[in-house]
Amino acid sequence: MRTIEWHHTLSVGIDKVDEQHKKWIEHFNTAVEAIESQHGTEQIVRTLSFLSDYTDEHFATEEAFMRKSNYPDMEAHLAKHRDLKKTVSNLINDFEEEGTTPLLVDSIDTFLGNWLIKHIHEVDKKFGAYIKEHNVDIS
Repeated sequence: MRTIEWHHTLSVGIDKVDEQHKKWIEHFNTAVEAIESQHGTEQIVRTLSFLSDYTDEHFATEEAFMRKSNYPDMEAHLAKHRDLKKTVSNLINDFEEEGTTPLLVDSIDTFLGNWLIKHIHEVDKKFGAYIKEHNVDIS
């Protein structure tokens, strides 16, 4: 499994969103390390549960900003958020039922890691550009 390193190219230009992305990446990396070092089931579940809870918190922040700015692509963006929440929940359930299987490890590594980077580059940056272009105050 690979960890993700924050890089300035991941910035969407909204400080609070960028800080939350950094924290999400940090905890994703903690999950990767816990799984690779085969820490106890309890720690892995705790870390994956944190990712799930933090994903909810982060999405709530983005969604509030979208509503405040009347973001025209909000519904499509929210659909992507719902898909990820469901996937994270399924990964946690799979882990609780089956433990660390090769399929689960691959799913966490490939799906969550790739999804986050792709989502930031293709979806969140679009929202950040909209905020900047329209001079929306989201503080």
